[in-house]
Amino acid sequence: MIKIKELSELPFIEVIVTFQGRSLKLENVLIDTGSAGTIFNVNKLEEIKVKPEPNDVTQTIQGVGGLEFVYTKDIDQISINDEIEVQNFHVELGSMDYGLEIDGILGYDFMKEVGLTIDLQQLNISIN
Repeated sequence: MIKIKELSELPFIEVIVTFQGRSLKLENVLIDTGSAGTIFNVNKLEEIKVKPEPNDVTQTIQGVGGLEFVYTKDIDQISINDEIEVQNFHVELGSMDYGLEIDGILGYDFMKEVGLTIDLQQLNISIN
């Protein structure tokens, strides 16, 4: 079981992102069942040398916060507390200027891939 922390009445967890042998802990990643895709803050991932390349696809996404321009990238690994991990996962990267400190959003694509169970009464997540 991995504990969820609440910030601004929203569910957050810590996630470790690995890209080309470099890892970075992201402390404020929102768990969002309403987001189709997983997105990370481009400014944070620059610390592990994630940057746009000519073969990356750019697109516009829309959510509650409005329109945002993102680019897509395959990340080597996303892990949560050494209990949940996924390899070679396709994510979006954007500025994520939503009015609160946020390092990323774990979207429905990630949750479905790992079989995530969210227990909001106990404030934890797990996989079966």
